[in-house]
Amino acid sequence: MTTTARLAEFVLKTTLADCPEPVLVQVRRATLDTLGCMLAGAPEPVARIVREVARAEGGAPLCTVVGTSLRTAPTWAALANGAAGHAHDFDDTNFALLGHPSVPLLAAALAAGEAEMADGATVALAYVIGFEISAAMGRALNPAHYERGWHATTSIGTLGCAATAARVLGLDAGQTGHALGIAASLASGLKENFGSMTKPYHAGHAARNGVLAARLAREGMTASASALEGRQGYAAAFSGAALPADVFERLGQRWEIVTSGIAVKPYPSCALTHAAIDALLDLRARHRLEPHSIAGVEVGVSHVVPSVLIHPAPTTALERKFSMQFCAAQALAEGRVDLASFDDGPVPEPARGLMPRVRMVVDPTLADRLEHHAWCRVTVTLADGRVIGGLPNGAHGHPDHPLDAAALREKFLACAAVVLPRHEAEAIAGQIDHFEDIPDIRALTSRLAGDAE
Repeated sequence: MTTTARLAEFVLKTTLADCPEPVLVQVRRATLDTLGCMLAGAPEPVARIVREVARAEGGAPLCTVVGTSLRTAPTWAALANGAAGHAHDFDDTNFALLGHPSVPLLAAALAAGEAEMADGATVALAYVIGFEISAAMGRALNPAHYERGWHATTSIGTLGCAATAARVLGLDAGQTGHALGIAASLASGLKENFGSMTKPYHAGHAARNGVLAARLAREGMTASASALEGRQGYAAAFSGAALPADVFERLGQRWEIVTSGIAVKPYPSCALTHAAIDALLDLRARHRLEPHSIAGVEVGVSHVVPSVLIHPAPTTALERKFSMQFCAAQALAEGRVDLASFDDGPVPEPARGLMPRVRMVVDPTLADRLEHHAWCRVTVTLADGRVIGGLPNGAHGHPDHPLDAAALREKFLACAAVVLPRHEAEAIAGQIDHFEDIPDIRALTSRLAGDAE
């Protein structure tokens, strides 16, 4: 059986009854967090730009553009909602994928679901299917794929989104295989664009292309049966290596959404800054650190990190999200890293003065497993000569230290408040508690319209 056929079989044969309860818990948590990120991101420039083009070129008004009054065609809604959801870089990550799974997958699932008048159970299952394929593909190709410069959120995530959309659209095995093959040619996304509007656009790009691939396949468009594993196929082009078949044999047996899990972000910056932020906030509180008392900060990171945090001297708010120097200085100077930390304008003092004292280095003693690539070791040298720090650490929100239900709900409500009144946001949160029981997904999406232009 070819890889494409194996993936198509998983898309078609998996049922919600196959999913253990911990899988469904993760779906509800991811939906709550992701919709909050979409609502918060709706007013952001990248989301507004995409909507302007959607207004000019979009088709039948079948689908909700979250946080706005706009309705548009499924592919445009997927693009707009994906870009908005990733606009703050506040959405979840998965360390097998080495990217952001939920925003593109839910953007694709909701757009396809509205167009097909699907129920919550269909959308929830489609999200799980896309998540499992994205994470399994990430496990097969990473870290080599990521280190070549590909942004896995879209270069791999497009395949997951195609699987998600194929399930919602009810494609048969042949059509699903073609959708995956089409998606393989649509996949793209470069890490060099980190710190620009194109980075959040990537999440929408994956969602849009996944929906497009599935819709084209349903209408009869074909693709090579070996588009994924062929000599000149997806794996060869994107990683230079063959796809290990055993990774996909475990689909539906090893649930990646539980095992590699979902890392929910407490800070709206690249996930690879979070362990350092946590450690420095802790050191600041325990030692009552003041900026003038700090001579230097060294952050030891995995070898993967320098190719991601590429802005040591950021000049824009978006670049700050990919700057260890800024995020570390902000944590020490202000005792917080939140949405306001990334407002437009110059970096305020005292964080600006601290940034040159922050040094990021590769620490070869850190574990090299995928789930540890976001860990770090922080050392602070004080002006009086003392050196403080701690053991290597992951971050709050990672699968081994998840946000509790109350913290996750508060994050959602704070994000939703950007475009919705609190009572409406609370009602949406209550609906998501029973996501798979929603009889028509439009009962949820109709409540997501907001006042962003």
